[in-house]
Amino acid sequence: RFADSNFSAVAALELEEVDRVLADHFVNLLLLNIDVGDHSGIDFVERLRHNGNYLPVIFLMDKNSKADAVRALEFGDDIVQKTVPSRELIARARAVLRRSETSRDWHITENVTLNDEPFLFCGAMVYPGELRISFPDGGGDHVGVGRKEIGLMAAFAASQGVVLSRKDIVHSVWGHCGNVNSRSLDQYIVRLRHIFRRHGCKAIDALRTIHGVGYLYMS
Repeated sequence: RFADSNFSAVAALELEEVDRVLADHFVNLLLLNIDVGDHSGIDFVERLRHNGNYLPVIFLMDKNSKADAVRALEFGDDIVQKTVPSRELIARARAVLRRSETSRDWHITENVTLNDEPFLFCGAMVYPGELRISFPDGGGDHVGVGRKEIGLMAAFAASQGVVLSRKDIVHSVWGHCGNVNSRSLDQYIVRLRHIFRRHGCKAIDALRTIHGVGYLYMS
């Protein structure tokens, strides 16, 4: 029914899949079971908030759920029963999206918004509002990238020639609540390098690892 109402929906069965979807797409709204198998959807959203992600969330709850509905509303934007008619669920989704229009929903990451102008990084043009990169040397290839990759490229492009510590980068992209000790930063850097090299853009070598400190970008 969401597709019939001009929504584009992506389904995920496990929380690990949700993480991958959020990394690879700009998501406007998350519909999440309050209980996901043996895991807590509330804990998952709490972690998102802790990492600076304020994506609007509607929790889906069944009558047998033992989850704390009050706590769910602390981290989510609405709670509905799984038995709710699809028309009502769509109406609630539209209401949540309307409320989020002037909020941090416009932020791709802490340091980038959908309205930011395109910028150059390692010889490629980055389009924040479209979550994509254009590689001129690759025949004009346009490649979709995740939000965190956009934030990282923006952070490096804005600090050319400056060594950025892991703390600097995490706080810039994830926000001041970001986990500086997490290995997520390194994983995103690996992914970013892979994307550029896969499209024949060797200029990514300008992004250097400063072991024990952080990263340096020299255009």
